[in-house]
Amino acid sequence: MKDTSARRQLDKLPAVRGRVAVIAHRGGTSVAPENTVAAIRGAIALGCDYIEVDVRPTRDGHLVLMHDRSVDRTTSGKGNVTDLDSAAIRSLDAGSHFSPAYADERVPTLEEAMGAARGAINLYIDHKDGDIEEIWAFIQQYGMARQVAVYSDVEGCLAWKRHDPDIPVMPSAPREYRRPGGLRALHAELPVDVLDGGINAWTESMVEEAHELGVGVYVDTLGSEDNPVMFRHALDIGVDGIQTDHPHQLIALLASMGLR
Repeated sequence: MKDTSARRQLDKLPAVRGRVAVIAHRGGTSVAPENTVAAIRGAIALGCDYIEVDVRPTRDGHLVLMHDRSVDRTTSGKGNVTDLDSAAIRSLDAGSHFSPAYADERVPTLEEAMGAARGAINLYIDHKDGDIEEIWAFIQQYGMARQVAVYSDVEGCLAWKRHDPDIPVMPSAPREYRRPGGLRALHAELPVDVLDGGINAWTESMVEEAHELGVGVYVDTLGSEDNPVMFRHALDIGVDGIQTDHPHQLIALLASMGLR
């Protein structure tokens, strides 16, 4: 397992409990209905460092947590988020698809999510859509500037940096930069704080190059890669954070290795 002094340079990123950040993907979709307040509370109870949430605007301009463009998969309703008013979305059952025990769970607003997370867990905001100014206003309102990292594409991250140079931003490394020296070229274009990407997109040498630039690496171990074998592989190549649907398994592994 690699460790470098470069990690000490990552002072813009939210604080974490150990060497490796545990990131609950949509709250940990194996343990709670995704993108809900119940998921946030569950991730806090487990001891996760981040909850990843997806933000979209409703037809009447409110920001809600929803991964998909439509509400079909995770709620009792139908239709695209941008075609529905917030009141209609808030009336939907967002928990029964996971378990009848969560039948009263509703789609939260970003403001409600921040209220649940403030002081207890960091937010990894996947900025699907919505006004940066409004999202940043909520971050400031809830005093969470040191509890947030924003994921977007390169253009989106550039827009965030233009808005506030100190906000930690996190793109996936585009394929054209996944070559020797490529991350350095990306960093020259966009002064990123941390890079995201699927575990299979990363090699040990790429992680080392990122660390030489003072940039963190948070990988996704999702789908068929979401298991302790791949967690160990991620640790072996020196990543700084792991995003998973099974945060309880990752925390147990880290604890068994003396890393938690």
